[in-house]
Amino acid sequence: MRYLTSNKRLNKPNKNGGGEMQLVVKVGGWLGLILIEQWATGVCLTGLQARSAGATIFLLGSGTLVLMVLALGLGYGSRQAWWRPIDHWRPVLINGGWALVSLLGLSLIMMTSMHRGGQDTTANQQVLTDWLISLRGWRQVWLIGQLVIIAPLMEELLFRGLFCRWFLGNYQSWQAIVSAGAFASVHEMRLSLSWLLYFGAGLILACLYQRQHDLRLNLVVHSLYNGLSLI
Repeated sequence: MRYLTSNKRLNKPNKNGGGEMQLVVKVGGWLGLILIEQWATGVCLTGLQARSAGATIFLLGSGTLVLMVLALGLGYGSRQAWWRPIDHWRPVLINGGWALVSLLGLSLIMMTSMHRGGQDTTANQQVLTDWLISLRGWRQVWLIGQLVIIAPLMEELLFRGLFCRWFLGNYQSWQAIVSAGAFASVHEMRLSLSWLLYFGAGLILACLYQRQHDLRLNLVVHSLYNGLSLI
């Protein structure tokens, strides 16, 4: 009898082990999705600089297709009700305005600090600005659309929508901090003023999503901020 009882205990499923495995799968899946998004974006940007029409069509087409499929999957995975009507506009406008002003204020403060240190802008922003200047015609328009619409959409789906659904649901502060850290690390790998700028921006956007729980508002604010940054 003791043997059977002991055997039952040994065969009892380990709930903690299952939870840890599920967390590992989620983290690996989330990081994998980020890598896919980064790769597809890089393919699109490479296509914009391709000299032959065939290479441009192939690279832009394949990269855009991957991003579209990824966006649809992430939109479903984050359970975002894109068609849900907004009943009360006042909190939406207040929270959105607060977030946009905070982003612009943070950017102004950090850019001033960078200028004092002899740095004009972030490395990521400098590369994109150089590309924007070097391109002409529809390629330039495409890059602007990539920066103002596609990039904010993908980043909000990954770093706010899916992240907040999968991780640290009961720990809002940690959820915002970890999400912001990951967001900053994708844009700037080393700890610097640039990293702090992206971290602050990610923190503001995470807090906005936690307040309103509407990725559409995050997308609008993020897009406006990116557009104003190009001016």
